[in-house]
Amino acid sequence: MIVDVHTHAWDVERHMTEEFVKQASIARTQPISMAVNFDDYMQAMAKVDKAIVFGLKARLVGLYVPNEYIAQFVAKAPDKIIGFMSLDPTEPNFMDDFEHAYHDLKLKGIKLGPIYAGFDPRSRKLDALYAKAQKEGLPILFHAGTSFVRWGYLEFTRPYLWDEVARLFPELKIVLAHLAHPWESECIAVIRKHPNVYADISGLHYRPWQFYNSLMLCQEYGVMHKLLFGSDYPFTTPEETIKGLRSINRFTNGTSLPRISETAIEELIHRDALTLLGLS
Repeated sequence: MIVDVHTHAWDVERHMTEEFVKQASIARTQPISMAVNFDDYMQAMAKVDKAIVFGLKARLVGLYVPNEYIAQFVAKAPDKIIGFMSLDPTEPNFMDDFEHAYHDLKLKGIKLGPIYAGFDPRSRKLDALYAKAQKEGLPILFHAGTSFVRWGYLEFTRPYLWDEVARLFPELKIVLAHLAHPWESECIAVIRKHPNVYADISGLHYRPWQFYNSLMLCQEYGVMHKLLFGSDYPFTTPEETIKGLRSINRFTNGTSLPRISETAIEELIHRDALTLLGLS
Protein backbone atom coordinates (compact mmCIF):
# COMPACT_ATOMS: atom_id res chain seq x y z
CA MET A 1 0.00 0.00 0.00
CA ILE A 2 1.13 3.56 -0.76
CA VAL A 3 -0.48 6.40 1.18
CA ASP A 4 0.14 10.03 0.28
CA VAL A 5 -0.45 11.86 3.55
CA HIS A 6 0.05 15.36 2.16
CA THR A 7 -1.99 16.71 -0.76
CA HIS A 8 -3.87 19.95 -1.27
CA ALA A 9 -7.15 20.96 -2.92
CA TRP A 10 -8.34 24.52 -3.52
CA ASP A 11 -9.71 26.93 -6.08
CA VAL A 12 -6.97 29.47 -6.74
CA GLU A 13 -9.30 32.29 -7.77
CA ARG A 14 -11.73 31.80 -4.89
CA HIS A 15 -9.43 30.80 -2.06
CA MET A 16 -6.18 32.73 -2.60
CA THR A 17 -5.26 36.38 -2.89
CA GLU A 18 -3.14 37.49 -5.82
CA GLU A 19 -0.32 38.31 -3.43
CA PHE A 20 -0.33 34.78 -2.00
CA VAL A 21 -0.15 33.27 -5.48
CA LYS A 22 2.70 35.62 -6.35
CA GLN A 23 4.66 34.64 -3.26
CA ALA A 24 4.01 30.94 -3.91
CA SER A 25 5.88 31.22 -7.21
CA ILE A 26 9.19 31.01 -5.31
CA ALA A 27 8.30 27.74 -3.58
CA ARG A 28 10.49 25.91 -6.11
CA THR A 29 13.29 27.00 -8.39
CA GLN A 30 11.11 26.22 -11.39
CA PRO A 31 7.65 27.59 -12.27
CA ILE A 32 4.71 25.74 -10.75
CA SER A 33 0.97 25.86 -11.17
CA MET A 34 -1.10 26.14 -8.02
CA ALA A 35 -4.24 25.03 -9.85
CA VAL A 36 -5.98 21.88 -8.61
CA ASN A 37 -8.86 20.28 -10.47
CA PHE A 38 -10.32 16.93 -9.59
CA ASP A 39 -9.45 15.06 -12.78
CA ASP A 40 -5.81 16.15 -12.71
CA TYR A 41 -5.66 15.33 -9.02
CA MET A 42 -6.93 11.79 -9.56
CA GLN A 43 -4.50 11.26 -12.42
CA ALA A 44 -1.62 12.37 -10.19
CA MET A 45 -2.82 10.05 -7.42
CA ALA A 46 -2.91 7.02 -9.72
CA LYS A 47 0.38 5.86 -8.18
CA VAL A 48 -1.03 5.71 -4.64
CA ASP A 49 -3.73 3.65 -2.95
CA LYS A 50 -4.98 6.37 -0.61
CA ALA A 51 -4.47 10.11 -0.34
CA ILE A 52 -5.12 12.58 2.44
CA VAL A 53 -6.31 15.95 1.18
CA PHE A 54 -6.82 19.29 2.88
CA GLY A 55 -6.95 23.01 2.27
CA LEU A 56 -5.72 25.63 4.71
CA LYS A 57 -7.34 28.43 6.68
CA ALA A 58 -4.98 31.35 7.19
CA ARG A 59 -6.44 34.76 6.43
CA LEU A 60 -3.19 36.35 7.61
CA VAL A 61 -1.38 35.31 4.44
CA GLY A 62 -4.29 35.32 2.00
CA LEU A 63 -5.27 31.64 1.86
CA TYR A 64 -8.66 30.41 3.08
CA VAL A 65 -10.18 27.13 1.90
CA PRO A 66 -13.60 26.30 3.40
CA ASN A 67 -13.93 22.82 4.85
CA GLU A 68 -17.10 22.36 2.80
CA TYR A 69 -14.95 22.55 -0.33
CA ILE A 70 -12.75 19.71 0.91
CA ALA A 71 -15.78 17.60 1.88
CA GLN A 72 -17.22 18.05 -1.62
CA PHE A 73 -13.86 17.15 -3.16
CA VAL A 74 -13.64 13.96 -1.10
CA ALA A 75 -17.23 13.00 -1.95
CA LYS A 76 -16.18 12.51 -5.59
CA ALA A 77 -13.86 9.62 -4.65
CA PRO A 78 -14.51 8.60 -1.04
CA ASP A 79 -12.82 5.22 -1.45
CA LYS A 80 -9.57 6.89 -2.52
CA ILE A 81 -9.41 10.22 -0.69
CA ILE A 82 -9.51 11.00 3.02
CA GLY A 83 -10.40 14.57 3.93
CA PHE A 84 -8.86 16.63 6.72
CA MET A 85 -10.38 19.85 8.00
CA SER A 86 -8.36 23.00 8.42
CA LEU A 87 -8.84 25.44 11.27
CA ASP A 88 -7.56 28.94 12.00
CA PRO A 89 -7.15 29.16 15.79
CA THR A 90 -6.88 32.96 15.60
CA GLU A 91 -10.60 33.02 14.80
CA PRO A 92 -12.83 33.22 17.90
CA ASN A 93 -15.20 30.49 16.67
CA PHE A 94 -12.61 27.96 15.54
CA MET A 95 -13.94 25.25 17.88
CA ASP A 96 -17.41 25.66 16.36
CA ASP A 97 -15.71 25.23 13.00
CA PHE A 98 -14.15 22.02 14.33
CA GLU A 99 -17.47 20.62 15.52
CA HIS A 100 -19.10 21.32 12.15
CA ALA A 101 -16.25 19.80 10.16
CA TYR A 102 -16.09 16.72 12.36
CA HIS A 103 -19.75 15.95 13.02
CA ASP A 104 -21.44 17.35 9.91
CA LEU A 105 -18.79 17.14 7.20
CA LYS A 106 -17.27 13.90 8.56
CA LEU A 107 -13.68 14.99 7.97
CA LYS A 108 -11.21 12.57 9.50
CA GLY A 109 -8.28 14.68 10.67
CA ILE A 110 -6.97 18.21 11.07
CA LYS A 111 -4.46 20.38 9.18
CA LEU A 112 -3.00 23.39 10.98
CA GLY A 113 -0.50 25.95 9.72
CA PRO A 114 0.97 28.02 12.57
CA ILE A 115 3.40 29.85 10.28
CA TYR A 116 0.55 30.83 7.96
CA ALA A 117 -2.17 31.73 10.45
CA GLY A 118 0.16 33.27 13.01
CA PHE A 119 -0.27 31.27 16.21
CA ASP A 120 1.96 29.43 18.63
CA PRO A 121 1.15 25.68 18.60
CA ARG A 122 1.81 25.65 22.36
CA SER A 123 -0.91 28.23 23.05
CA ARG A 124 -3.28 27.21 25.84
CA LYS A 125 -6.23 28.23 23.66
CA LEU A 126 -5.48 25.11 21.61
CA ASP A 127 -5.72 22.74 24.57
CA ALA A 128 -9.43 22.09 24.00
CA LEU A 129 -8.77 21.18 20.37
CA TYR A 130 -5.85 18.92 21.23
CA ALA A 131 -7.84 17.21 23.97
CA LYS A 132 -10.79 16.66 21.64
CA ALA A 133 -8.58 15.34 18.84
CA GLN A 134 -6.79 13.01 21.25
CA LYS A 135 -10.09 11.70 22.64
CA GLU A 136 -11.69 11.18 19.21
CA GLY A 137 -8.56 9.76 17.59
CA LEU A 138 -8.16 12.54 15.04
CA PRO A 139 -4.59 13.04 13.80
CA ILE A 140 -3.27 16.56 13.35
CA LEU A 141 -0.88 17.36 10.52
CA PHE A 142 1.00 20.60 11.08
CA HIS A 143 2.94 22.59 8.57
CA ALA A 144 6.39 22.69 10.14
CA GLY A 145 9.51 24.44 8.90
CA THR A 146 9.99 27.27 6.47
CA SER A 147 7.61 28.64 3.85
CA PHE A 148 7.59 31.09 0.99
CA VAL A 149 5.06 33.44 2.61
CA ARG A 150 6.44 36.85 3.47
CA TRP A 151 4.00 37.43 6.33
CA GLY A 152 4.51 34.04 7.96
CA TYR A 153 5.76 33.63 11.53
CA LEU A 154 9.01 31.66 11.60
CA GLU A 155 8.96 31.70 15.40
CA PHE A 156 5.84 29.50 15.32
CA THR A 157 7.19 26.81 13.02
CA ARG A 158 10.34 25.47 14.70
CA PRO A 159 9.85 21.75 15.44
CA TYR A 160 10.95 21.95 19.08
CA LEU A 161 7.64 23.72 19.79
CA TRP A 162 5.78 20.42 19.40
CA ASP A 163 7.82 18.74 22.12
CA GLU A 164 5.65 20.48 24.71
CA VAL A 165 2.44 19.63 22.85
CA ALA A 166 3.41 15.95 22.69
CA ARG A 167 4.30 15.86 26.38
CA LEU A 168 0.93 17.31 27.36
CA PHE A 169 -1.07 15.18 24.90
CA PRO A 170 0.94 11.96 24.58
CA GLU A 171 -1.76 9.97 22.75
CA LEU A 172 -2.40 12.66 20.14
CA LYS A 173 -1.25 11.59 16.68
CA ILE A 174 0.91 14.39 15.25
CA VAL A 175 2.56 14.70 11.85
CA LEU A 176 5.18 17.41 11.28
CA ALA A 177 5.16 18.17 7.57
CA HIS A 178 8.22 18.49 5.35
CA LEU A 179 10.51 17.07 8.06
CA ALA A 180 10.37 20.69 9.27
CA HIS A 181 13.03 21.76 6.76
CA PRO A 182 15.53 23.37 7.14
CA TRP A 183 15.42 22.29 10.81
CA GLU A 184 15.42 18.58 10.08
CA SER A 185 17.79 17.70 12.92
CA GLU A 186 15.50 19.44 15.40
CA CYS A 187 12.52 17.58 13.95
CA ILE A 188 14.38 14.29 14.36
CA ALA A 189 14.90 15.08 18.04
CA VAL A 190 11.13 15.44 18.48
CA ILE A 191 9.94 12.40 16.50
CA ARG A 192 12.63 10.24 18.11
CA LYS A 193 11.40 10.81 21.66
CA HIS A 194 7.62 10.80 21.12
CA PRO A 195 5.99 7.55 19.93
CA ASN A 196 2.98 9.31 18.39
CA VAL A 197 4.81 12.09 16.56
CA TYR A 198 5.78 11.48 12.93
CA ALA A 199 7.20 13.54 10.09
CA ASP A 200 6.31 13.47 6.42
CA ILE A 201 8.84 13.91 3.61
CA SER A 202 6.61 15.94 1.30
CA GLY A 203 8.12 18.68 -0.82
CA LEU A 204 11.73 17.69 -0.15
CA HIS A 205 12.94 15.61 -3.09
CA TYR A 206 13.50 18.60 -5.38
CA ARG A 207 16.31 19.76 -3.09
CA PRO A 208 18.14 16.45 -3.51
CA TRP A 209 21.40 17.16 -1.68
CA GLN A 210 19.52 18.49 1.34
CA PHE A 211 17.14 15.52 1.09
CA TYR A 212 20.02 13.04 1.05
CA ASN A 213 21.56 14.61 4.14
CA SER A 214 18.19 14.72 5.91
CA LEU A 215 17.52 11.05 5.27
CA MET A 216 21.05 10.17 6.37
CA LEU A 217 20.42 11.97 9.66
CA CYS A 218 17.18 10.02 10.05
CA GLN A 219 19.00 6.78 9.35
CA GLU A 220 21.81 7.53 11.80
CA TYR A 221 19.34 8.49 14.55
CA GLY A 222 17.19 5.42 13.90
CA VAL A 223 13.97 7.24 12.96
CA MET A 224 13.41 6.12 9.38
CA HIS A 225 10.36 4.22 10.66
CA LYS A 226 8.86 7.53 11.85
CA LEU A 227 8.76 9.01 8.33
CA LEU A 228 5.56 9.06 6.28
CA PHE A 229 5.27 9.31 2.52
CA GLY A 230 3.74 12.51 1.16
CA SER A 231 4.01 14.53 -2.03
CA ASP A 232 2.76 18.08 -1.33
CA TYR A 233 0.64 18.01 -4.49
CA PRO A 234 0.26 20.24 -6.56
CA PHE A 235 3.81 21.46 -5.81
CA THR A 236 4.98 18.02 -6.92
CA THR A 237 3.46 14.57 -7.44
CA PRO A 238 3.67 11.14 -5.81
CA GLU A 239 5.44 9.78 -8.89
CA GLU A 240 8.11 12.49 -8.77
CA THR A 241 8.53 11.96 -5.03
CA ILE A 242 8.98 8.20 -5.43
CA LYS A 243 11.56 8.78 -8.18
CA GLY A 244 13.36 11.24 -5.93
CA LEU A 245 13.49 8.72 -3.10
CA ARG A 246 14.68 5.84 -5.24
CA SER A 247 17.43 7.92 -6.86
CA ILE A 248 18.70 9.56 -3.67
CA ASN A 249 21.82 7.39 -3.45
CA ARG A 250 23.17 8.72 -6.73
CA PHE A 251 25.27 11.15 -4.70
CA THR A 252 27.24 8.23 -3.30
CA ASN A 253 28.24 6.72 -6.65
CA GLY A 254 32.02 6.63 -6.98
CA THR A 255 32.50 8.04 -3.48
CA SER A 256 32.92 6.79 0.07
CA LEU A 257 29.72 8.53 1.17
CA PRO A 258 27.33 6.26 3.10
CA ARG A 259 24.18 5.07 1.37
CA ILE A 260 20.59 5.36 2.52
CA SER A 261 19.19 1.87 3.06
CA GLU A 262 17.21 0.94 -0.03
CA THR A 263 15.08 -1.34 2.12
CA ALA A 264 14.24 1.60 4.39
CA ILE A 265 13.36 3.72 1.36
CA GLU A 266 10.93 1.10 0.07
CA GLU A 267 9.44 0.72 3.54
CA LEU A 268 8.91 4.49 3.67
CA ILE A 269 7.17 4.52 0.29
CA HIS A 270 4.89 1.63 1.29
CA ARG A 271 4.35 2.54 4.94
CA ASP A 272 0.80 2.00 6.20
CA ALA A 273 0.30 5.53 7.47
CA LEU A 274 -3.44 4.98 7.87
CA THR A 275 -2.90 2.40 10.59
CA LEU A 276 -0.22 4.48 12.31
CA LEU A 277 -2.53 7.51 12.37
CA GLY A 278 -5.61 5.58 13.41
CA LEU A 279 -7.38 6.07 10.08
CA SER A 280 -7.57 2.49 8.83
